[in-house]
Amino acid sequence: MRKHALLNSTLAALALIGASTSFAEQPTAQQYRYGQSLDVAEVVSLREAAGENCEVVEAQMVYRDSSGELQALTYLKQAENCHSQG
Repeated sequence: MRKHALLNSTLAALALIGASTSFAEQPTAQQYRYGQSLDVAEVVSLREAAGENCEVVEAQMVYRDSSGELQALTYLKQAENCHSQG
Protein backbone atom coordinates (compact mmCIF):
# COMPACT_ATOMS: atom_id res chain seq x y z
CA MET A 1 0.00 0.00 0.00
CA ARG A 2 2.83 2.38 0.87
CA LYS A 3 4.57 1.69 -2.47
CA HIS A 4 1.34 2.49 -4.31
CA ALA A 5 1.01 5.83 -2.50
CA LEU A 6 4.65 6.65 -3.23
CA LEU A 7 4.17 5.82 -6.91
CA ASN A 8 1.07 8.04 -7.10
CA SER A 9 2.92 10.91 -5.42
CA THR A 10 5.83 10.57 -7.83
CA LEU A 11 3.54 10.53 -10.86
CA ALA A 12 1.66 13.58 -9.60
CA ALA A 13 4.94 15.47 -9.08
CA LEU A 14 6.13 14.59 -12.59
CA ALA A 15 2.81 15.77 -14.04
CA LEU A 16 3.17 19.11 -12.25
CA ILE A 17 6.71 19.54 -13.49
CA GLY A 18 5.62 18.79 -17.05
CA ALA A 19 2.72 21.25 -16.82
CA SER A 20 4.87 24.03 -15.41
CA THR A 21 7.45 23.46 -18.15
CA SER A 22 4.84 23.80 -20.90
CA PHE A 23 3.44 26.96 -19.30
CA ALA A 24 6.93 28.41 -18.94
CA GLU A 25 7.50 27.90 -22.67
CA GLN A 26 4.49 30.07 -23.61
CA PRO A 27 5.65 33.45 -24.91
CA THR A 28 4.03 36.77 -24.06
CA ALA A 29 1.44 37.52 -26.74
CA GLN A 30 1.75 40.65 -28.85
CA GLN A 31 -1.32 42.40 -30.28
CA TYR A 32 -1.51 42.17 -34.09
CA ARG A 33 -1.47 45.48 -35.98
CA TYR A 34 -3.06 45.72 -39.43
CA GLY A 35 -0.39 45.32 -42.09
CA GLN A 36 2.16 43.93 -39.63
CA SER A 37 4.76 41.70 -41.26
CA LEU A 38 4.84 38.23 -39.72
CA ASP A 39 7.59 35.59 -39.76
CA VAL A 40 5.61 32.35 -39.31
CA ALA A 41 7.47 29.11 -40.04
CA GLU A 42 5.11 26.79 -38.12
CA VAL A 43 1.78 27.33 -36.37
CA VAL A 44 1.83 25.61 -32.96
CA SER A 45 -1.72 26.41 -31.81
CA LEU A 46 -4.79 28.53 -32.55
CA ARG A 47 -7.21 29.44 -29.75
CA GLU A 48 -10.16 31.75 -29.42
CA ALA A 49 -12.35 32.98 -26.60
CA ALA A 50 -15.55 31.00 -26.23
CA GLY A 51 -18.63 32.82 -27.41
CA GLU A 52 -22.23 31.73 -27.55
CA ASN A 53 -23.20 34.15 -30.31
CA CYS A 54 -21.90 34.95 -33.75
CA GLU A 55 -19.61 37.83 -32.79
CA VAL A 56 -16.07 39.16 -32.97
CA VAL A 57 -13.80 37.42 -30.45
CA GLU A 58 -10.15 37.67 -29.43
CA ALA A 59 -8.01 34.82 -30.73
CA GLN A 60 -4.39 33.81 -30.17
CA MET A 61 -1.89 32.15 -32.46
CA VAL A 62 1.26 30.58 -31.04
CA TYR A 63 3.90 29.94 -33.69
CA ARG A 64 7.59 29.39 -34.35
CA ASP A 65 9.40 31.97 -36.43
CA SER A 66 12.11 31.16 -39.00
CA SER A 67 14.78 31.15 -36.26
CA GLY A 68 12.80 28.59 -34.22
CA GLU A 69 11.73 31.02 -31.51
CA LEU A 70 8.25 30.62 -30.04
CA GLN A 71 6.04 33.69 -30.60
CA ALA A 72 2.41 34.52 -29.77
CA LEU A 73 0.02 36.94 -31.39
CA THR A 74 -3.50 38.02 -30.39
CA TYR A 75 -5.99 39.30 -32.93
CA LEU A 76 -9.72 39.83 -33.47
CA LYS A 77 -11.77 37.49 -35.66
CA GLN A 78 -15.28 36.28 -36.30
CA ALA A 79 -16.17 33.44 -33.90
CA GLU A 80 -16.03 29.88 -35.21
CA ASN A 81 -19.69 29.32 -34.31
CA CYS A 82 -20.66 31.95 -36.92
CA HIS A 83 -19.75 29.41 -39.61
CA SER A 84 -22.03 26.71 -38.18
CA GLN A 85 -25.16 28.86 -37.97
CA GLY A 86 -25.89 28.41 -41.67
